[in-house]
Amino acid sequence: MTGDGLSPTPRRRSLSARQRLARRARWRRWAAALLAATAAAVTLSALAPRATQAGGREVVVVVRDLAAGAVVTRDDVEVVARPEGTVPATGLTAYADVVGRTTATAVSSRDVMTSERLVGAALLAGQPPGSVAMSVPVLDVGEATRPGARVDLYTTAAGEAAATDVVVLAVRRPTESGTLLGGGASPQLTVALDTAEASAVARSLSGLDGGQGLVVAVRPPTGLSQ
Repeated sequence: MTGDGLSPTPRRRSLSARQRLARRARWRRWAAALLAATAAAVTLSALAPRATQAGGREVVVVVRDLAAGAVVTRDDVEVVARPEGTVPATGLTAYADVVGRTTATAVSSRDVMTSERLVGAALLAGQPPGSVAMSVPVLDVGEATRPGARVDLYTTAAGEAAATDVVVLAVRRPTESGTLLGGGASPQLTVALDTAEASAVARSLSGLDGGQGLVVAVRPPTGLSQ
């Protein structure tokens, strides 16, 4: 202050300026640290795995209808969380399990992709050695005709058995509108056959006219009375 006490001395003005500069520097350091911490938190959040629903499980689902024989692309599927009780035991969980593979049966939009719905070794899992998977046109497929069912196949002309007691691996059925996913003249079954059965079915199919199919008779599940 001057002698009359009305104004600060140059020394005090200089100290006050230095203090203000120091405070500003501290604020800038704190702001920079806060911004860095925020950026780190955002980065970690982006890199962290997506949290699933409580008790849920991430699975691959299709985002559009796929016909049997379609090669699955990355744009056809996505990974979503589904409640555990709604996920099939064979539901696939990674894009690598699905992309580039061929569907064994038609798959509807939002369905979970399972190993049974794709062509590959899993389609014949549990079948006797030497079994082959063969897709055949059929006249109709009822609700009881599903993967795992045992069926007999008959020709439409003579009513002769083309194959008996064979396991259904996959089903291609009409949609609710009555049309087939991906087109086609008739529903299809993919069944497990030995080589002799496959040869017999091929001969039966050769005698059918275009658009015709085999007749399916579903056998009762093992352990149930006729």
